Amino acid sequence: MENIMIPITRRDPGKKAVKAARNAKMIPIEIYGPAVKHNISASVERKEMVKALHTPQGKNVLITFDLEGEKIKVVPYQFQIHEVKHNIQHIDCLAVNDGDVITLDVPVLRDGRSLGETAGGMVIIVIKNVKVQCKPADIPASLVVDVTDLDIGARVKISELPYPEGVTPLYKQDSPVIVVNKGRGQTAEELEEEEAAEAAAAAAAAEGTEAAAGDKAPAKGDKAPAKE
Repeated sequence: MENIMIPITRRDPGKKAVKAARNAKMIPIEIYGPAVKHNISASVERKEMVKALHTPQGKNVLITFDLEGEKIKVVPYQFQIHEVKHNIQHIDCLAVNDGDVITLDVPVLRDGRSLGETAGGMVIIVIKNVKVQCKPADIPASLVVDVTDLDIGARVKISELPYPEGVTPLYKQDSPVIVVNKGRGQTAEELEEEEAAEAAAAAAAAEGTEAAAGDKAPAKGDKAPAKE
C-alpha cells in the first residue's frame, strides 16, 4: 500500500482554535491510539488531506503525518461532515504501528452483470460495509464481489466475501451481504421484511406440525411409533 506523507501543525484544543483552523483552510484533526503516548490536537492542510482521501484506497488510506519532525502513522477513523456544504469539518485519526492489528469498516462493491439481472432480477447490496481486522499494510480499499454467475435467489454471505490475505471478517451472524431477488423493485428494507415474514411463516408452520402431532397421540392400547 502506498504510504502518503503529509505535514501537520499542532493545534490548541477548543472551539476557538478549531474555528481558526477552518478559516485558514485547514481541517482540525485528533490523533489517538496506543501508538501515541497521549492524544494530539492538530490541523492539516485541507487540499492535501482531500487529495490523500481520493486515492484508489479511499478513506481506508494509511497516512504518515509529519508533526515537527515526528512521524506518526495513522488511519482516518471518523469523519465529521458539514450538513449543508458536505465538506469535511473534522477527522479523528487512529495512530498505528506496523505490527498492530486494527479493526475498521471496508465497503462492499459489486462487479459485473449477474445472470439474475439478465433474467429480469435485481442485485441488492444489503450490507454496504463489513467490519474486518488486519494490519495497517493489509487494509483493503474495498471488497469487490464478482456477481456474474449469481442467479435469482443467490446470496453472498459475510463469510463468502473475497477477503485478501491477512484480512479477517468480524461478525456475530453470517448475514447475506449481496442478494439477487426477482426484480419486483424491492428496497433492502422490503427484502428484510420479506425474509422476516418467511421466517415467521416457517415458525408458525413448525408449531402447527407439532400441534397436529400432539392431537394424534396414540390411543390407549395403540403402540407408539418406534424411535429410529
